[in-house]
Amino acid sequence: MAASEGGGLGEDARLDRETAQWLRWDKNFLTLEAVKRLIAEGNKEELGKCFGARMEFGTAGLRAAMGPGISRMNDLTIIQTTQGFCRYLEKQFSDLKQKGIVISFDARAHPSSGGSSRRFARLAATTFISQGIPVYLFSDITPTPFVVEALKALEWRLRPLLCLKNFLAQPSRRWNEKALRKLLTFLIRKCILEF
Repeated sequence: MAASEGGGLGEDARLDRETAQWLRWDKNFLTLEAVKRLIAEGNKEELGKCFGARMEFGTAGLRAAMGPGISRMNDLTIIQTTQGFCRYLEKQFSDLKQKGIVISFDARAHPSSGGSSRRFARLAATTFISQGIPVYLFSDITPTPFVVEALKALEWRLRPLLCLKNFLAQPSRRWNEKALRKLLTFLIRKCILEF
């Protein structure tokens, strides 16, 4: 029984490591219990779907179903992704802690896992705040154009660096139609993480 025979023992060992780590780190009761249930049932197929591969940024941003595991959108993957994004932004922008982040969210939700755009936005905000980065969090469901308007309204006072509805990057120059088109093109192609 070599590991090369369709994944074999090597895949089982990797899955065991991933799930054990998940059980240590996940603080969301619903996703934690879902993983415990799959382990108790011996449901390797579903565990494989949850822990098959870590989500990656693509042209549409970070996209996956909500649920437990590293392959899904959930509290733990949002916190980890935001921590990584925070590290990246700190390297790119020396004034990140002065300018801050604007965060909004939409109406998506997945009650069985406890996941929702609102919850993910709050977790991302908490992660940024814990790193000393100011956060401007919308209090209700907000369409992306409202976020762009908020950035324009705040520009004169705060000149915020980023918006996290879709990890929007704000140029430091004055807003005009050409700049807005360039910004939206950049967002679509580069760094969208929708909550």
